[in-house]
Amino acid sequence: MKFKALIVVLLVATAGWFAWWWAAAEAQKTALNAWLDERREAGWQAESAAIDVSGFPNRVDAVLTEPALADPISGWAWSAPRLSIYQILYKPTEAIITWPEEQRIAAPGARATVRSEMMRASFAFAQSEALTLQRNSLEVRNAAVAADAGWTAGVEFYNHHIRPSTGDLGQNAYEFVADVKKLRLPDFLRRQIDPAGALPPAIEVIRVEGAAAFDTPLDRYAFERTKPQLTALILLPSEAAWGDLALRTSGKIRTDANGFAEGTFDVSAKNWKDMLDAAVTSGAITKSLSDALKLGLGFVARLSGGRNTLDVSLTFEDGYTKIGPVPVGPAPQLLK
Repeated sequence: MKFKALIVVLLVATAGWFAWWWAAAEAQKTALNAWLDERREAGWQAESAAIDVSGFPNRVDAVLTEPALADPISGWAWSAPRLSIYQILYKPTEAIITWPEEQRIAAPGARATVRSEMMRASFAFAQSEALTLQRNSLEVRNAAVAADAGWTAGVEFYNHHIRPSTGDLGQNAYEFVADVKKLRLPDFLRRQIDPAGALPPAIEVIRVEGAAAFDTPLDRYAFERTKPQLTALILLPSEAAWGDLALRTSGKIRTDANGFAEGTFDVSAKNWKDMLDAAVTSGAITKSLSDALKLGLGFVARLSGGRNTLDVSLTFEDGYTKIGPVPVGPAPQLLK
């Protein structure tokens, strides 16, 4: 009798667990279909040929077949053969998303195919309708972009982590760290910056760490509606290296009453004159501005003990960017 009772208990428990999984799977499928419906009502293209859910007994894994999204306001569009979303049954606000080896992306004036060895992200959200972001990471390996216009670009490795900040930036603040290795710029941009081909084919490393605050939280509405705008930024020591060019920076800025950046960044640049030359050839700055900067910054570089390495403070104040007390241009406008 005891054995039969145990069998009954096991059968009831199994049936209960399956019922829980089935309910969670149906809820996931319903939620995805509802989100697609909401996007269509907002004027988007939002399609998926099929949504299949599996993963019993411990996971709820959803696979969207031939998903396609397009935002008519921004002009961005994305499509892929499939998109996979993995969740643990008892953690419905956490998910891992994987993209296929090939995707299609469109932006105003450009269309491209993205191929990657791996593209995977993890998310954790607050248990609320807004689904406020609690944690996010993204890892990309051996990605290449081939545009219909003929140019290519790529990256060997990209990784970032984001979580709410515990610092002094106030509400809607997030800590972040991002690492990039072997970034290959689009061909046309590379030719503009380095027409002689003196630099290596790829930017060797970029590392950025710090915290950022926005005018609205990072949640589902940030993606669906008005995009958050930056209100404050702290950069911990961050760096980039490309051949003989090296850049390091750290500092803190906030928005002033008119929406312009206000604060200071400390910058160390190795072979800074070559950076200015690259900025001129790319069209980022004029030659007359480059010549003026070389004249003024050359004096600063000699004071700091070297001609090729520049250590300066960039100050943003009253709508202007200054090197020391000298204005060199407008300050970035963060809030518009």
